Amino acid sequence: MRTENKHIRMLNPVRTFVSNLDDTGLMCGYRCCMEHDQALISMQRLMLRYPTGKTALSGVTLDILQGQFVYLVGESGAGKSSLLRMFYGGVRPTSGILNVQNTDMRTASEVRVRELRRHTGIIFQDHRLLNSRTVFENVALPLRVHGWKTKRLIPRVRKVLAYVGLADRLWSYPEALSGGEQQRVAIARAMTSNPPVILADEPTGNLDIDTARRVLDYLMILNRHGTTVIMATHDLHLLDSHPGRVVQLHAGTLSSHETNNAPA
Repeated sequence: MRTENKHIRMLNPVRTFVSNLDDTGLMCGYRCCMEHDQALISMQRLMLRYPTGKTALSGVTLDILQGQFVYLVGESGAGKSSLLRMFYGGVRPTSGILNVQNTDMRTASEVRVRELRRHTGIIFQDHRLLNSRTVFENVALPLRVHGWKTKRLIPRVRKVLAYVGLADRLWSYPEALSGGEQQRVAIARAMTSNPPVILADEPTGNLDIDTARRVLDYLMILNRHGTTVIMATHDLHLLDSHPGRVVQLHAGTLSSHETNNAPA
């Protein structure tokens, strides 16, 4: 009986890690060897209808390229969160084509989707931290899923927590943290296994403006190191200081997409 893993071909750039650190404390020297004009995610006439009969998305055709920073904007109910959920297999398309990291999301098996999620960092607005686990244990979780042993993962977890300014919160529990600190833990957890793509659903929605800008700073730096970032947001004022491609949704359809060229 053949195993599906033999036929898995992730659209995952070859990376080279070097021992030097940049001034953020994050391991750098990571080179994306995939061409930046290659689509990481491709959609054609994409449609999503929930069992209730509500149509969340209709006729969406769009390519997201490797290495882009993409904002999904639109009113509440426009389809931003539904689109992100489809990118990691939380829901499946009703019709049309959705290809994510060389995976047909309509036909992929659950085994294949689980493998895809291992190569995807996800940041939720409500953090979704495990309150019974320490900050260290929350951030280490993706590495444990990848099979890392404790001795190997400890320095990596310390490094990413230092990067988001939480080196002193290693053994704290989520309930002892502020909302901004919890969101930074969520970012650390999403980036700890160096995924090629990070999906962020309203990560600044519950934060004050200064904390929101700091959170976005972290995501921008990750993007400059080669990570594709796709972020749903209502905070349009942040786009003036943090440039990226803007994809606008309205009532489940693609309204427009353009590039925001404001200085970083």
